[in-house]
Amino acid sequence: MDYDESLQYIKDCTKHGIKLGLERITEILKRLGNPQDQFKAIHIAGTNGKGSTAAMYNSVLRQAGYRTGCYTSPHLVSYRERFVVNQHPITPAQMAEVVTKIQPVLQSIGRDGFGAPTQFEVLTAIAFEFFALQKIEAAIIEVGMGGRFDATNVLHPHLSVITHIALDHQEFLGDTLAKIAFEKAGIIKPGVPLVVGLQEPEIENFLTKIAMERGASPKNADTIDYRNLTLSEKGTQFDIEDSYLGRLSISLGLIGAHQAANCLNVLAGMEFLESASLPIEKEALLKGLAQCSWPGRFEKITLPNSLKLYFDGAHNPDGAQVLVKTIQALFPGKKVDLLFGILNNRPCDAVATILSEVTRRVIVTTVPDPKSTSVNEMAKSFQTLGIPVIIEPSPDKALDLLLTTDNQVAVATGSLYLIGYLRGLLYGTGEE
Repeated sequence: MDYDESLQYIKDCTKHGIKLGLERITEILKRLGNPQDQFKAIHIAGTNGKGSTAAMYNSVLRQAGYRTGCYTSPHLVSYRERFVVNQHPITPAQMAEVVTKIQPVLQSIGRDGFGAPTQFEVLTAIAFEFFALQKIEAAIIEVGMGGRFDATNVLHPHLSVITHIALDHQEFLGDTLAKIAFEKAGIIKPGVPLVVGLQEPEIENFLTKIAMERGASPKNADTIDYRNLTLSEKGTQFDIEDSYLGRLSISLGLIGAHQAANCLNVLAGMEFLESASLPIEKEALLKGLAQCSWPGRFEKITLPNSLKLYFDGAHNPDGAQVLVKTIQALFPGKKVDLLFGILNNRPCDAVATILSEVTRRVIVTTVPDPKSTSVNEMAKSFQTLGIPVIIEPSPDKALDLLLTTDNQVAVATGSLYLIGYLRGLLYGTGEE
């Protein structure tokens, strides 16, 4: 099949829904020769910060000279973004080749009583097969949802990381932090070192206890002392002191105090990577962090005029709080214009309440996804708070309205699907 056919095959798999479990993906990979066993891996779960942490690990390993693969989700503009080798997304020809190769196995799985593979299972199989074919040395693998029954949890990683845990995907993972933490803890493997990101005290204690019970040698991010935090429109600077790394001054290419916290997830893993025969010199560590970028996460958009425009996928209350703190730190006392769209499985009222603290006015628009919250419902969430609202169902026209604001700072936020669509309008889809 060609690229368009392979892409359509992937999209068609959405009809099989979300079915958490490992039996089917285990059988798929077994019939493919277990490609996931052909490289070392870092496995990353959590609620917020997974993608940023993955991007930092990838950048640091690349600077150290390793051939890396990075599997993340969701994509912003193209499915190809999910499968990256040495910073380059899979090409259309490579995508077509891999899907053509694995399709017979995927079809046989359904015939043999395992059920039709879900889209995420298909994507995970593509990632592992592609990385094996590319003979990478280290893969950074982001959990799709949860951890215990996520398709990526067939991995036997050399390092596991659990970033900050918050309420999200409650319909699948549970309605309390403790229940969600239980699902995330499913990636903790016996004897595999674990980095525990900054957490609520009871969640940190729970994860650490599980790790100790499984002989997973946990290192908590909060054991690294960091201070002198400074944010600018170019990035984030801070100093650290650590028992393994010593004292370092960090310049991070990502913006926000939360990104400094995410960076601790990487710094805490350096000792474990050395034990896994993936040592990283301090020069490569510092350079990789300084050059790291991650689209759609308080990403500054370059414009020909003086408007300061940022894109950020703050799609839950935890993410919204982080966004507000970042805006307040960079632009103290200023209110921003928002472009906002969110899916209907997110707490729109709660997110709006948090964002209202820094919002002058908001343009609500439709997320290009069937699960989009209605613009009228979003408008009501902000109007109830006394925020002026413009309703523009078309995201194309909504972006035009935002770009012509007379305000100094503007932020497009909400669903990552919306952010991806807007980036596609400005930068193109990247498809060939």
